[in-house]
Amino acid sequence: MYEIFIIHPRKTNSLLNLTSRNYSIMNNLLRKTAAASAVAIALGMTAPSFAADTSSAVRGKVVTVSGQPAANTKITITHVPTGTKRVIETNAEGTYSANGLKVGGPYTIEIDSPTLQDRTINDLFLQLGEVRRLTTELSSENVERIAITGSVIAETAPGSSSYFGQDAIAGASSLTRDIKDVIRANPLVTILPGSDRQMTVAGMNPKFNSITVDGISQNDDFGLNGGGYPTQRSPIPFDALDQVTVDVAPFDASKSGFSGALINSVFKSGTNEFKGGFFYEQLNDGMAGTPEKRNFDGELEEVPLDYDEKTWGVSVGGPIIEDKLFFFTSYEKFDSPQGVEWGPAGSGAANETNASLADIAEVKRIASEVYGLNNLGEWNTTPVEEDEKLVAKIDWNINDEHRSSLTYQYNKGNRTRNTSTSPSEIRLSSHWYNKTEELNNIAAKLYSDWSDDFSSEISLTHKKVTTGQDSFDQSMGDVTIRNLTDGGRVAFGSDEYRHANSLENETLTFKFDGTYLYEDHSIKFGLDYTNIDIVNLFVNASKGVIEFDSLADFEAGNVGKYTYQNGIGNDSSIAAADFNRETTALYVHDTWEFSDELTLDFGLRYEVLGSDDKPLYNKNSQARTGYDNTENLDGISIVLPRFGFNYSVNDDLTVRGGIGRFSGGNPNVWISNAYSNSGVNLGFFRDEDFTTSPSAGNNVITNIYGPAASAIENADSDGNVNLTDPNFKLPSDWRYQLAADYNLDIPGIGEDFAVSLEAIYVQKIDQQWWVDASLQESDIAGKTADGGLTLYNDDDRRYDLMLTNSDKDGKSLILSASLAKTFDNGIKFSTSYTNQDITEGHGGTSSTARSNYRYNVGLDRSNPVVGTANYQIEHRFVMTLGYEAEFFDGYATNFDVFFERRSGKPFSYVTNWDDFGDYDDPWSMLSPGFYAGNYLPYIPTAGNTNVIYTDRTSEAEVLARIEEAGLSGYAGGYGPKNESRTPWVNTLDLTIRQEIPGLMEGHKGSVYLTVDNLLNLIDSSQGKVYVNDFGTSRLYKATIDPTTKKYVIDGVKNDTNSFDPQESTWRLKIGVSYKF
Repeated sequence: MYEIFIIHPRKTNSLLNLTSRNYSIMNNLLRKTAAASAVAIALGMTAPSFAADTSSAVRGKVVTVSGQPAANTKITITHVPTGTKRVIETNAEGTYSANGLKVGGPYTIEIDSPTLQDRTINDLFLQLGEVRRLTTELSSENVERIAITGSVIAETAPGSSSYFGQDAIAGASSLTRDIKDVIRANPLVTILPGSDRQMTVAGMNPKFNSITVDGISQNDDFGLNGGGYPTQRSPIPFDALDQVTVDVAPFDASKSGFSGALINSVFKSGTNEFKGGFFYEQLNDGMAGTPEKRNFDGELEEVPLDYDEKTWGVSVGGPIIEDKLFFFTSYEKFDSPQGVEWGPAGSGAANETNASLADIAEVKRIASEVYGLNNLGEWNTTPVEEDEKLVAKIDWNINDEHRSSLTYQYNKGNRTRNTSTSPSEIRLSSHWYNKTEELNNIAAKLYSDWSDDFSSEISLTHKKVTTGQDSFDQSMGDVTIRNLTDGGRVAFGSDEYRHANSLENETLTFKFDGTYLYEDHSIKFGLDYTNIDIVNLFVNASKGVIEFDSLADFEAGNVGKYTYQNGIGNDSSIAAADFNRETTALYVHDTWEFSDELTLDFGLRYEVLGSDDKPLYNKNSQARTGYDNTENLDGISIVLPRFGFNYSVNDDLTVRGGIGRFSGGNPNVWISNAYSNSGVNLGFFRDEDFTTSPSAGNNVITNIYGPAASAIENADSDGNVNLTDPNFKLPSDWRYQLAADYNLDIPGIGEDFAVSLEAIYVQKIDQQWWVDASLQESDIAGKTADGGLTLYNDDDRRYDLMLTNSDKDGKSLILSASLAKTFDNGIKFSTSYTNQDITEGHGGTSSTARSNYRYNVGLDRSNPVVGTANYQIEHRFVMTLGYEAEFFDGYATNFDVFFERRSGKPFSYVTNWDDFGDYDDPWSMLSPGFYAGNYLPYIPTAGNTNVIYTDRTSEAEVLARIEEAGLSGYAGGYGPKNESRTPWVNTLDLTIRQEIPGLMEGHKGSVYLTVDNLLNLIDSSQGKVYVNDFGTSRLYKATIDPTTKKYVIDGVKNDTNSFDPQESTWRLKIGVSYKF
């Protein structure tokens, strides 16, 4: 028997590739032996087609030496670790297809012909979502048997599709044990700094991605969390991950639900061998540098860090019944006591506020003696943030035709927020709050082979997420005492935005996917049904917001300002958004093996939304706008066609591409706004400068102010409204992709370098937009003197914010190139460059209609300005480098390096509208009912007659600031949208892992360390990270003269980018693990 080892990673890192050139060489070799003279075996694979969320597939063709189909050939596919078998026969065209296979391997494929020589393929490994294509030529009976052995799957990272296996997962330089640290090697994936670690793919809003594990959605379906998960941190136990894929443009009609990227992964499963392990990791400020930033005087000053994080976990899997029933479970626990960054003056804290220890003592005395409040909290309480994750999975081989799996996932964690963050205010711990989230997922899947030509996958998943935002003390309203000794403030009591704030959503998903093999066509069809129940309660100030102008006023009970809002009848639950939504999708997709070189894909998907729930009707809103505010998008639908191709030009070059329409990923919170803000379920009260007679149990801090409660009890509310356009269309985009994958030989260096070149063009359609539908043509009062800004005269103090579609949409052009190679000496590397040119009218970055309307950068809130997208990363260079060696016999040493150099994030210069001198602020003219927003600045020329300068500034000063900001080229017009950028970001991370002997035979331990920001460890001036928190920078302070409509400029602004101390210094994580 001949064993042929074919290790030939290509553009898709197929396990086995023996195409015409390689086959010719092999054939010449085999002809040297008489026994093998008639044998020819060709094994090939196209670029991966992500055809399943949790499984893989094999599609093959068996032919004779003369090229005739070998019909009725028996194919037995065996997953060696579990004994799972699939037995099928080829059809009249010699074709066979096996779907719903376990990912990984090794697999053995036995080809048993009644008339020709049998063949065996050993050690075949399958990647998640892959359709492995094999072509086998069989010779006559008198040729001796040949077995073909392959290699393990290599990781790939071309732009639109990437695969990451267990080696990539284990080698990821990750401080946070997050799947994001694995997939950031993809050229199109960028992880942004900050506690949420937002993940933007191809320059899209992080909220628009879809993340699944074992077919279970890991998305924040509602859309509040910046990190994209439904929980504070990644809900996935890192050691439970088996494989991960990233796909940006899958021209497969079974895929939908995203406008960014599809990140798909699968949990490990048990096998016939008991395996397990545990780990412990630690990360603290004692193993980190001290960040240094330049102060306003240009001098370096230290920014101390205070953190201590510990993570541990255990995983185990094995057989319950050999070859039949298997289990796997993984648990992970994180805890981190949190230090405080700010303390009162005289406390010795790293940062001190204007308010002093004496001020706090006086506040506490008055609270106790006058109000009977003895527990306002402390400024230096040490909260503990915790997070725990659990996965439990059962796999059952029912018989050779049917197998099933059951997965349960749990995650619960918290983060403490609203601690002191600036010198102006010290917040006692009663003012802090815990944001907690609890996730419970369960998924059941059934894989069935009904005949040699027809198979199906059925899945049912249920996800429940409960989110709480609870102040440390919920018995009090929100209290602030101003004008303390040194001008500071003290705050205590429940933060106003936590008075009634909770969210619960349950998602039920049913999927049926069928695959039918007809001649050279693999026809897939299916049904997706998703039902989501949402209960969102958010009523700020429902316990009252009380402001005292001094300590003396606090003691006397003199209230400076009192604000109260609640549901009608003083019941906050009246204002909850409680609604149900469903999505039903049907699809059909044909993969046609047109020839040995060309594969064509044709698909069509239809999606329709449904809901029986409607927002409360508001007749006043309809009178103002002409729109019925009860629109719920019931019956809205969309058709999504797909086409793709894959053409093998020769042994080394493959060209692939496609065209498709995609939709999905838009957060449900945008729809929820209409239910929460109908304008008829909330009452609002405000009063200023009144006196109370406080006592224990009878005061405005622990009880609602009497006149406020009376006003809300029987209010006939006519409040502001959020609504959805009755003509709203689902946002979508057309994606066009053209790519080439080439196997490159570099003389003197090596063979089989995998090169990928790719271009993706995206045309956005019907993108989201918000308008104030209450503003009519009759409300327009004219233009500014230059004719650029629309001015209004609308004094009804009401707004009706409508979610609608933009009439100006953006586009994307993304070019990427990647190079990868695995050497025989243990070295492997990949490198890539990506260029993005992305525009948009509205990024949809907020969860509320009010913020989306106010803070989108532009000139007129009724008309979009299309400019550079918020998440465009213009240039990005990435390199991963790995090396494995055995410095100690039998024990591997691994070095893994991740390097990234990328452009900064875009931001816009805007006008700081304000009042000063004899001038009022211009908001009533620019945007009635709103007091803040982001307007692009007018760029005056020298001697410009559209501008008035106050005594506090000069034309020369303003023009110098414009020159400094790089905006002089826009003189006479307006500054551009998102054309400025934060500084470039350089990232270099290193992980070293050393295996050590275990306690028993077959056991091994590991010690490892990860250095985050190695550049900063080498040179403390490197690795600095600066961010722009809100994507804007104020250029100058101004208003509008109501008579002349000219701009009145009252000084320049010199906003700087924020220094991110934690991302700007080196940090070390150490860990130990043990596997058995």
